[in-house]
Amino acid sequence: MNRFTLLAAGMALSGIAHAAEPNPSGFELTLVDLQGQKKVLGTLPGSVVAPRVSPDGTRVAFEMTEDTPPPPVTRPFVAQLDKLDQKRGIQPTLLLTRNVSPVWSHDSDSIAFLSTGNGTDSIFWERADGSIQPKYLVDGRAPDGLYEGGLLAFITLKGDKDYGISLLDINTKKITRIDQAGSAQHSSEISADGKWIAYTSDETGRPEVWVEPMPLTGKRFQLTRQGGSHPEWSPDGSKLYYDQDGKIFRLDISVTADTPRAGEPVALPITGFKQTELRRQYDLTPDGKGFVMLFPARAAK
Repeated sequence: MNRFTLLAAGMALSGIAHAAEPNPSGFELTLVDLQGQKKVLGTLPGSVVAPRVSPDGTRVAFEMTEDTPPPPVTRPFVAQLDKLDQKRGIQPTLLLTRNVSPVWSHDSDSIAFLSTGNGTDSIFWERADGSIQPKYLVDGRAPDGLYEGGLLAFITLKGDKDYGISLLDINTKKITRIDQAGSAQHSSEISADGKWIAYTSDETGRPEVWVEPMPLTGKRFQLTRQGGSHPEWSPDGSKLYYDQDGKIFRLDISVTADTPRAGEPVALPITGFKQTELRRQYDLTPDGKGFVMLFPARAAK
């Protein structure tokens, strides 16, 4: 059994459903504009998962498993978008070897991530430059976002794929939940103005994009009807992007009397990128002009 098979098996045993089997040839981290034009930023190892662009647009964070003696160590890495070969791993937690799913703080200063393994799944954060030890935030499955004012969005897991979304006020420790029992809610993102949270829910029998007003009132609005996952807001909140069947779609969003309405889905000419069931594997750039995505690297001749 090779190292890649062992790694994939370890992910399955730990319940990390967002990761697919690594690509032995690696991935090309690629900037793709809304018209589908690609610019390859560099090649990364096949264990790389879920790149996230810093809000200042200069860096990218991702999880990666280092080629070390067993057990392999997975941790967040940070690199300049134009200098991927100079990637640097930030400090993992001391007890667990799987430190995954990094997300940026709104000021590009810190990173939150999941630490998982033999004990309780917990979310930590630390400085993106790795200058301090990771600090514990909350028990949870994985972070979705770390927002201005100290708000952490993260997912939890009650049973087999019964995921829910929680919002932690880091200052008061208050937790607010979005959860439809017996179904999965995940992949949340809060709009830049802080007024809406979008997420995926499969309560209808398949993944669809939903939104709720912030602060949460209990009102919920289903925006897609033919399937959709992993929504992302445009910077001005006028659009939502999501994926379905290996394609990226755009929804134009308008709000009337506090009710969001979506136009017809528009398919973008973007296909062939890596995506898995749960965690979003692409990220919209802060200027809203394109995505950073993973594409299978071409095998060496």
